[in-house]
Amino acid sequence: MAPDSTPLTVVLATDSFLIGDGLAALLADAPDVKIVGRVRHPDDLLAMVESHEPDAVIISLRTPVVTTMATLEAARRLRTDHPGVGIVVISDRGNGFALELLRGGASRIAYLLDDRIPGIDTVLGALRDIRSGQTVLDPSIVDSLVTRRDGIAIDDLTLREIDVLEHISHGLSNRGIAAALFISVKAVEKYVSVIFRKLELIDQPLVDRRVTAALTFMSAQNDGPSMPQRTPIH
Repeated sequence: MAPDSTPLTVVLATDSFLIGDGLAALLADAPDVKIVGRVRHPDDLLAMVESHEPDAVIISLRTPVVTTMATLEAARRLRTDHPGVGIVVISDRGNGFALELLRGGASRIAYLLDDRIPGIDTVLGALRDIRSGQTVLDPSIVDSLVTRRDGIAIDDLTLREIDVLEHISHGLSNRGIAAALFISVKAVEKYVSVIFRKLELIDQPLVDRRVTAALTFMSAQNDGPSMPQRTPIH
C-alpha cells in the first residue's frame, strides 16, 4: 500500500457509464486520489487490479442487474487474492450483500448505501479510512446486522477483552492481535473464546463470528453510552 503522502490509486468498477463518469469526475477534484483504471464487467476486475495494483477499488453494486452476483463474487475473490486492496461498495441494497462481503473479514471494507451518501466527501472519507485498514459501514447496516438482545452487551466484557474485540473489528488475525497487544497467541485465542461466549455468538456454518463480534463493537461505538469508560491497561 502506498504511503499516505502519495495519491491513493483507485480502480472504478461500474456497469453504468453514467455512474462511472460521475464518480470519475467528482474524484478528479481530490488531490490525493488518482483513478488508474475502469471496468464495466466483473470478469475484468481482477485483471485490472493485477495490472495496476491500486490501493482501492470502488464497486457500484445495484439491483436488479444480471451481473450483481458476479460482481459480488469478484469482490470476494479480490479480498482473497489481493487482501491489501481496499474495497468501497456503493449499493442500493444493504444487509444481504454486506454480510456476503464481510464473511471473509471486515478490514479495508467500506459499504455505503447510495441514497444515504450526502456527497463525494463521504466516499473520499471511506477511501482514506480503508487505506489505513479501517472498516466503514452505513449505520443502518450495522444496526441490521447486529442482533440486539437484552442482557447481552459489550459492557459485560473486561477492558482487555474490549481491547481484543477492537482489534478484531480492525480485521486483525489472532497472531496480529497478539503482536499488537504484546501477548501470546494462545492468550488471544482464550480472550476470543470468552468474547464469543459472553456475546453468545454460537458457531454456525453461514455466520462468521469474528465479523458479528466486530459489528457488535462498531454498534456499541455508534451508541456511545453503552461503551464502558476506557482506561490504560498496564
